Amino acid sequence: MKRIILTLGAPNDEQGNLSPMAEDRLECTLGLYLHNDNVKILCTGGFGESFNTANYPHAYYSKRFLIERGVRENDFLELALTSNTVEDFRVSKPIIERERPDLLLIVTSDFHMERVKVLHDLILNYPHVFFIPAKSSLSGEELAPLVLHEKLAVKSLWDRDFKLY
Repeated sequence: MKRIILTLGAPNDEQGNLSPMAEDRLECTLGLYLHNDNVKILCTGGFGESFNTANYPHAYYSKRFLIERGVRENDFLELALTSNTVEDFRVSKPIIERERPDLLLIVTSDFHMERVKVLHDLILNYPHVFFIPAKSSLSGEELAPLVLHEKLAVKSLWDRDFKLY
């Protein structure tokens, strides 16, 4: 069975150090990779003022993190250079359609999952998909504004009748 793990990007600092949110997602990806055969990994994330102003795209730092923990170079698909969750799906879609995996595993933070499911259905709508929530290691205080942001983002989709832009 051919599988792709689509790992959605998260912030890193100006030196390329991954945020706890990014590391949570990548640790989840690593666990899936280590416990499944015939897996390719597709990392997303480019540049953006709110999540990456470093010298390299976020996906580069994600890939480096995973390689340092034992993922083989040839188990990566090309990097999807994106600046938000909508782009994660738009840029990944042709790659996923070309590869045609038997199963697509989408990894993102647990608090981000509702919006990711909606955007998947609107943009990618891959027929054989499983959503994997990476448990957040953030404190309740750190998590509260992120949860609020996600609720507002989903409400915005509802308010626009699920039209993206």
